[in-house]
Amino acid sequence: MYFRSIESYFIEYLKSRGIFVVKEFKDKVKYEDLTLDKIENQIYAISEFHKRTLGYTGVMNRRLDNNIGRDVEQYKMYTRKFKKDIDVIKESKNRSIFLERINQVGEKYLIRSQSCLDNLCKNHYMGLILRSMDKIEMCLKNTCFDNLRKNENIEVIDVKGCCYNMVEMDAVYFLSRLKRKGTDIDFASLVDKFCRYENLDESSIQFILSMLSYPYEFMKCYNRYKYHTKNWNEGEYLIKLNKAIYEDGDSLI
Repeated sequence: MYFRSIESYFIEYLKSRGIFVVKEFKDKVKYEDLTLDKIENQIYAISEFHKRTLGYTGVMNRRLDNNIGRDVEQYKMYTRKFKKDIDVIKESKNRSIFLERINQVGEKYLIRSQSCLDNLCKNHYMGLILRSMDKIEMCLKNTCFDNLRKNENIEVIDVKGCCYNMVEMDAVYFLSRLKRKGTDIDFASLVDKFCRYENLDESSIQFILSMLSYPYEFMKCYNRYKYHTKNWNEGEYLIKLNKAIYEDGDSLI
């Protein structure tokens, strides 16, 4: 007897909501050729995916992960540990070239990271979590042009990253990638537009701007150095750190 996989039921559910899983897209979107219209259309597609999957309580090939609050907790941990480390680095007399660079800019990035977290608390971050749980919101996670499109219907290539999470996070995933690539756009305006599509308020706007402003690439590079997770020498780590500083760009809050 033929038994359909649980994942196929999820795909059928998506299809019933006007979301079609496809193998590939006919054309590729190059980031250097992006226009504001393409970016705004992608934001609209992300919002449409959320509206059509809202309240889903079934399964795929596994139960959907619940990632609500996971990114913020990681940022809190990064900041807490870096705050302790920066004092030790300051006191060190024989710093490597990498740690010398950390000593030069570390305080600035610690203040920035703490400011982002403080802004989350100030704008009722816990209330956003409760709303997301109550409404059973789903995120696609891979919201980039190579995985999600809106033509006549919503089309997606890979749905394995689907998880329960605040819808704001899909905007963070998408816009942070544009920010890392140095895309010259008004991020605040795009965040405002996304929140209007989703019928979200100022707390959500501030949440997204704070998450986009958090110096994640800097913290990630520092932790790779600290825990030796990459087989890079001092010079290579320094190059990666300077690249991370560029990708984090300026704070938006």
